[in-house]
Amino acid sequence: MICIPIIAKNTEEGRKKIARANPMADMLELRLDVMESFCVEDMIREAAKPVIVTYRSKKEGGSGSADYETIAHYLWNAVEKGADLVDVEYRMPLKLRRGFLEGQGSFGVIISTHLLDGTPSRKKLEAIFRERAATGADIVKIVTWAGAPEDNLRVLGLIPMAQKVGVKIIALCMGPMGRICRIASPLLGGYLTFASLEEGQESADGQMPVIQMNRILKVLKW
Repeated sequence: MICIPIIAKNTEEGRKKIARANPMADMLELRLDVMESFCVEDMIREAAKPVIVTYRSKKEGGSGSADYETIAHYLWNAVEKGADLVDVEYRMPLKLRRGFLEGQGSFGVIISTHLLDGTPSRKKLEAIFRERAATGADIVKIVTWAGAPEDNLRVLGLIPMAQKVGVKIIALCMGPMGRICRIASPLLGGYLTFASLEEGQESADGQMPVIQMNRILKVLKW
């Protein structure tokens, strides 16, 4: 699946971009941390595809400076307004994170980890995966920074590991060298990949525009 992140300053801009993204996306991600103001309900109402609601902290590569209590409030509000999935950072305090995990069923939970300083060894990555999978989240998301082409291979290696234990995984690399992973991950069984609505609308370094991503995947018969 291809998920298009919605990068907007406010609700009205977000609604317009959602309308444009609907025909090209399998899922949409509302990035609340980049917005100056937002009404989640209005944006979800505009969406014709399943919606992930995310508030990415600066520690994990986002723009958000809110504390985790506030972030949890935003995500619970999104659940109440009809979000299909919420992205909960693993570093969120356990007492807050546990509430989302215990509430799974009417909504899905992505437990996410973003490693901005590089890609760990295979052994370390596998340990990170096992720890996140043990939370019982619907989907585990692990994203690293690719400093070399071979970093993609280690991250992609998490996909068969997740499949073996029956866990859905989003396994991607950031950065220019991480584009290999963004293309290969859905081909190998990753839950989804991200592609921007257009150039300049990337939510993370290394994303390519959705038109380009679709063209590449079509060539590869995906």
